[in-house]
Amino acid sequence: MRSATFTTKIRRSAPFRGALVLSLAVTLGLAACTSDSSDDASGDGSDAPTATADGSATGDGSGDTVQLTAGLESGLGSRAENRDVYFFTYYNPTADAFWNQMLTGANDAAQLAGLNLTHQTAEGDATKMTDLINAAIATKPAAIFVPFNDPAWENAACEANDAGIAVFAFNVPPAETAQDCVKAFVGQDFFAVGQIIGKRLLKELPDLKEGDKVLCPAEEPTQQYAIQRGGGVEDAIKAKGLKCEYLQTTGEDAAALDALTSWLTANPDVKVVVPLGGTPHRNLVAAEDAAGVEAPIIGFDTSPQVIDGIKSGRILATADQQGYIQGFQTVMQAGLYLDFGLAPADINSGGNSLIDKDNVANLEASDLEGVRY
Repeated sequence: MRSATFTTKIRRSAPFRGALVLSLAVTLGLAACTSDSSDDASGDGSDAPTATADGSATGDGSGDTVQLTAGLESGLGSRAENRDVYFFTYYNPTADAFWNQMLTGANDAAQLAGLNLTHQTAEGDATKMTDLINAAIATKPAAIFVPFNDPAWENAACEANDAGIAVFAFNVPPAETAQDCVKAFVGQDFFAVGQIIGKRLLKELPDLKEGDKVLCPAEEPTQQYAIQRGGGVEDAIKAKGLKCEYLQTTGEDAAALDALTSWLTANPDVKVVVPLGGTPHRNLVAAEDAAGVEAPIIGFDTSPQVIDGIKSGRILATADQQGYIQGFQTVMQAGLYLDFGLAPADINSGGNSLIDKDNVANLEASDLEGVRY
């Protein structure tokens, strides 16, 4: 087991009235399997609030718990009695850099908002996600945070809402039929960003013409993120008579690399590749090298491999949907809702700008790995 304790003190003086001393003592415990945890808040006779957090983690990134007691003077972090929440990821953050960004943001917000957050991952399995949500409902948490990569678990999410559990969507929104079951959505506007990618593609490659091959690989081409991103791209490139050829890669790196390499080997005349998901994006340069093909790449996600590709010139640009914001804002909105009754709002986490060789340095700080890439 590893544990770390740290204390942060913030002092305010004039023009603020009096002095506010905030002492935050956080104990984080990480175990390879399971461990008992207990909350302990103690005072030293001062008026500074103290918070203690204990957590446990399993080796596969599922079941992690972040707990924080006490809170701010305003009541944030303590006013609501039920502070148990579940954060579900579709892919495992320990193996996927982008999903790790979301989990990092969620954990940070949970500590700030005083929420006892349990993370569980579906490992890319729709049935498992449904089971995880149903199991969470039985524990009667205050809120759950759900990505709707697949409509298969929308009924389970709506059952949670019917049971009085606040449901928040992130990364991928639910279908229209389930939108009334969630409080808010934090994520990228997939179609709009797809249009931006498509327009940039045409600007960078003005010689593209009708009939040229445009590969648009995705982990799951039939899921909403891929449909909307691909739809936005095609909406932009149809002016030149171009359309996407879709390829399923799955969310596993080895399988994605094999699928991409096989397709590129069979289609060496491809003119451009537009990966619609992070898994094909981070494996494309390696796949092109293996297939002996070098087609321009432009996509939607960030990772160390994508940053390297932009720096080398192999990747033209990428959108940045800022996974940290998706995790952080989703969980923080829940804290504000549970403690103060503040209405959650939809948030476009990615904006409308792209990352290219001119601004990629913004993502290279080593201490921001897991936050920005």
